[in-house]
Amino acid sequence: MKYFKLSTLLFIVLATACNVKNTMPGPEAKIDESALKKIAATAYNNEAWKDVIRYYKQLTKKIPSDAESWYRIGNAYTQLNQTRFAVDAYQKALTIDSSNSKILHNMGVVQLQESTRTFIDLKNQTQPNDPLHIRAQLVINTIANLFYKEFEIEMKN
Repeated sequence: MKYFKLSTLLFIVLATACNVKNTMPGPEAKIDESALKKIAATAYNNEAWKDVIRYYKQLTKKIPSDAESWYRIGNAYTQLNQTRFAVDAYQKALTIDSSNSKILHNMGVVQLQESTRTFIDLKNQTQPNDPLHIRAQLVINTIANLFYKEFEIEMKN
């Protein structure tokens, strides 16, 4: 009787382990759209950015006209500091929904971040008496001030 209970328990544990494995889809798994949306959204909410990119890209293959998926891919790339990929994703989203303010805003912010890095490089590559060095510092200060004011406005609302 002990062996029967032990073997039954072992069977249940193994069956459960197999089910847990099947709930975590691999890159080749066939998943329906609604399940994939849930998995992708869960990854997004948990800030698992690499998984977000993987699952939402799978979703864009199933639903090519879904701007929200491309938007979320752009956000994930932004969080991973891969701004060029983020801009590409936002542009794909805008080809689907050209007037989406969230997409336009986030793409603008990412482009400002890229521009700021360029001006920081310019400042670092020039001498302090070079007019472009001074201009680079002015641009950096202006962008930093813009972001500071944006956060200040958000905090008041």
